[in-house]
Amino acid sequence: MKIDALLTPFFPEKENFFNGAVVIMIDVLRASSTVCAALYHGAKEVIPTEGTEKAIHIYNNLSKQIRFLGGERGGMKPAGFDAGNSPLDYTEETVFNKTVIITTTNGTRVFQKARQAKIRIIAGFVNHVAVTEFLRSYIAREDVMPQLFFLCAGNDGSLSYEDTICAGAYINTLNKVFKIESMTDSAHLAMNLYNLHSKDLRDFLGSREHALKLKNLGFFEDISICLTFDKYPVVPVFTGSIIKKAESET
Repeated sequence: MKIDALLTPFFPEKENFFNGAVVIMIDVLRASSTVCAALYHGAKEVIPTEGTEKAIHIYNNLSKQIRFLGGERGGMKPAGFDAGNSPLDYTEETVFNKTVIITTTNGTRVFQKARQAKIRIIAGFVNHVAVTEFLRSYIAREDVMPQLFFLCAGNDGSLSYEDTICAGAYINTLNKVFKIESMTDSAHLAMNLYNLHSKDLRDFLGSREHALKLKNLGFFEDISICLTFDKYPVVPVFTGSIIKKAESET
């Protein structure tokens, strides 16, 4: 197995770069965690979009009974949206059996990447064991050991500690399960950062740039939820441009 970690969304996506690869997409604060919350609480599917106009267009073309529009700009819910980007907004009462359309500053940008990959998975701390077990089962069924890429959303185009360390947590676990043939420097860095902060992870990440921004906006509980391992044990996977729960969970 070969593992790479792309720690910001701005990387040159060369032709065929992700062909045949397994891609794990991470935006801990908060898009990955929110997608997991929505699917865990019974949303039929999640459609991520980069722009608010496109999100509204999709929303307006769905019936009122099955649609739910969420997202953020500058951390806050846009006017007219049903919800922001807080996992707390995506409860069984609000999203069960609905199509959720979501647009965010960082996460839904990276969710548009790697469309030619064999499989794309949304991951965070909140679904660590579920995704790890899914990968173990999925890779065991493969004839050829795939290359794994971790794509981190980062924060406003820059590296973020929470996404990098989350990728490192997965790499650390996979390193114990599979024979890792090669690991890029960025993947190795992510794993080492996780091991360095695994004992003080919540305190450390809660004191970093993105978490401080969310605290200033009043989203204290969001940070706690997003940094909780296995809060939402689901495996969101892409089918085309739509995110659904992995078939094994349905």
